[in-house]
Amino acid sequence: NVIRFLIAGSDTTAMTVAWCLYYLALYPEIQNRACDEVDALGHDPSTMEDLDRLVFVKCCILEALRLQPPAVFLMHECTRDTVFDGHRIPAGTDVLTLFRKAMMTEAQGGKTFDPKRWLLSDGSSIDQARERDHLAFGGGPRQCPGKNMATKEAVMILTLILRYFNSISLNCSSSSVRGEATFTYGPLNLELRMLQRVG
Repeated sequence: NVIRFLIAGSDTTAMTVAWCLYYLALYPEIQNRACDEVDALGHDPSTMEDLDRLVFVKCCILEALRLQPPAVFLMHECTRDTVFDGHRIPAGTDVLTLFRKAMMTEAQGGKTFDPKRWLLSDGSSIDQARERDHLAFGGGPRQCPGKNMATKEAVMILTLILRYFNSISLNCSSSSVRGEATFTYGPLNLELRMLQRVG
């Protein structure tokens, strides 16, 4: 199972970090806040406690996942004859859930990149209920079993990038960047520029 997690999660994690870097390039003030949190840690994250201290960095990952989830759809099988919205769905029918739109409704925050939405109202920590219900990993008892590992891996990678590079900006027009669905949904034509941090 560990090998499955690593293989299944590597591409999706890469797409998540790429989209997150895209948004950080668009919103320098959010990028600066994430960099400040990484600087406050003061070292490469090496423990779970270190990752737990990177609350805002994790919020950036969760928000990128909300706006640009790497999975294009979820597939389920209807287990019994069902009528949904006036349509008869026989048992055994494959049903695709296109959850991208559901995560971009006004109730979920629309299309605005705002990592703070994942924080509790006092800003001290992540709203666990909201994170638990994040649709990017599916929902209910069949949620992706690699959710926690993938999130921690993305936080670790983004933290290391922010620790060693800054001034992340687009090296292309934002309008040229678009999503492309292959096995996963990733940014096409994304070019970034960043400066290596000294000292």
